[in-house]
Amino acid sequence: MLANFSWLIRERIAGMGRPGGWGGFEQLIEEMELLRQQGIRAIVSLTEEALPVDLLQLQKMTYLHLPVADMQAPTLEDIAAFAEFVAAEERAQRPVVVHCGAGMGRTGTMLAAYLVGCGCEVREAIEQVRRQRPGSIETREQEAVLFAYAAYVKSKEKERR
Repeated sequence: MLANFSWLIRERIAGMGRPGGWGGFEQLIEEMELLRQQGIRAIVSLTEEALPVDLLQLQKMTYLHLPVADMQAPTLEDIAAFAEFVAAEERAQRPVVVHCGAGMGRTGTMLAAYLVGCGCEVREAIEQVRRQRPGSIETREQEAVLFAYAAYVKSKEKERR
């Protein structure tokens, strides 16, 4: 069973807890197959420990590992790398799942950052993620980085004009 799996936007981007939980390699293999059945073709891992790249290659999953300590916020650089990865996967029509340990704090932060990058106001993005994934975005630091990311997105838009 996929831990805390849900789509933020169906067939585009989802969040979940760590694939395989802490149940070992067999459970991880089983959950990779379940992710493929859901249509997932790309994984963003926010846990400090990476998923086994050889298994991801066997499953034909693209993968981005951005280690962020539990209960911490990703950096602006992490969010920018995440946004670039997700944009490339969207162009290739490869749905993405984002995970951390429980699928709440770090995962929720990145999902809200995705919405901010799509033009949502920060508060609206946080509320939407929390409505769809209760308990998401657990710390003030995680909220603060979303406001910083929104300012970064706006500054990039001004540069393009």
